[in-house]
Amino acid sequence: MLNILTGLPQNKKDDNTICNKFANSVGTKIILGSSTMKMYCRELNIVPEITILPADTTTPKYFINGIDIATEGIITLNECYQILSGKSSDNKDADEIVKKINSEQEIKFIVGTADNGEHLFYKQNNLLPRTEIVKKIIELLKDKKIITEFI
Repeated sequence: MLNILTGLPQNKKDDNTICNKFANSVGTKIILGSSTMKMYCRELNIVPEITILPADTTTPKYFINGIDIATEGIITLNECYQILSGKSSDNKDADEIVKKINSEQEIKFIVGTADNGEHLFYKQNNLLPRTEIVKKIIELLKDKKIITEFI
């Protein structure tokens, strides 16, 4: 089972429940989004390790105890979609995530629906917002068992 947590819950009161549920889930765990990682670490009292990256990478690298991959969200999700659609990408995290997606038969997406106010940035950079890009990724995974929870 591959578990992917991305985005903050619409209701902040749900943060702790979502984070504990995700922490206790079975299988590979991926967190996509800096705010999502901050929430997860805050709610579970975890101190993340942040690695300063070489100039040839596109996203920050985080190490969180119990999490297999933790990285930036929207750009990485959009890059995952591109790779799954047959296009190439220089985003190493997206490439690694797609390998995990391809190797698992059951994938659970937990997608936060809180507004992060970045719509202009997405539009200027031709990026789809979180809920839209996750839905497009799911459309490409017809041979997988997909569980989606919009929170």
